[in-house]
Amino acid sequence: MSQTSSPSGPGHVSPIAQVPEAAEPLAVRIERDIREGRIALPVLPRIALHVQELIQQDSPTPAIVEAIEKEPTIAAALVRYANSIAYAGLREVTDLHQAVLRLGHKPVQQTVLALAARTVFDTRDKQYIELYRVIWSHSVTTALAARRLASRAAVPPETAFLAGLLHDIGKVVILQCASDLRRRDPLGFAVDEPTLREFLDALHCRTGDVLCEAWNIPAELRDVVQRHHDADLTGPKDMLVAVVQVANLMATKIGVSLHPDPELSLLDKAASLLLRLDDVRLANLLVDLEDDTARIEGVF
Repeated sequence: MSQTSSPSGPGHVSPIAQVPEAAEPLAVRIERDIREGRIALPVLPRIALHVQELIQQDSPTPAIVEAIEKEPTIAAALVRYANSIAYAGLREVTDLHQAVLRLGHKPVQQTVLALAARTVFDTRDKQYIELYRVIWSHSVTTALAARRLASRAAVPPETAFLAGLLHDIGKVVILQCASDLRRRDPLGFAVDEPTLREFLDALHCRTGDVLCEAWNIPAELRDVVQRHHDADLTGPKDMLVAVVQVANLMATKIGVSLHPDPELSLLDKAASLLLRLDDVRLANLLVDLEDDTARIEGVF
């Protein structure tokens, strides 16, 4: 989840510059450990990689269905998603084959990746369980908002959804680093939660890109992870970033965030201008988002 006081905030300038001077050595240590491979990055579940390979090879639908069926939890969630708010009004699908046909191969690839990524947002570290929970809730809410906004940017809705879901994935990497550092050096690693949140805000774009590279995430999604706080969004190449930036702010405004802000102004942001949002349209989107968030529970 992002510090969303301004799109020009964390992630737009050097992450180290965002961290208080007294904490800078630890920030440097975290980045060095990631860069030098001392921190084991979260691993993308094999099902996501396998489905991605099949779809990239233009495999037939039965082969894709057979692969997903080997992961019953993801198969069941995919069927639920095909019957969710995103496809409201269509006849209910009752099996995985129907779900794959309804969604289409590319959206299936992206949805399986989203479902598989859910496992990355879990931890056994009791100290950080609540942070993981809120980051995941924020990520799902941002994904839902991005899906709503996709049509305003001529962006495929499933691409917008996945970009929203992954935009803060770097925060998971930082929390894992914090857990590892505390385990390796319990006396030397003493960071209170407010300082840790500053690390999350300052470093998550860079660390998220490192993870996306390891996962072989497409360039357009990596661009969102890197730039979703940028203020200088101006043209067609920035549309997906703009969608996720506004979606991120919407999630913050309705309170699903590490930094909830119901008074947050969205219409003066460059991303909102790029998407041609007005106060009426935004108000309707916020109402729809609250409904979406309540109805999607249980799918992701």
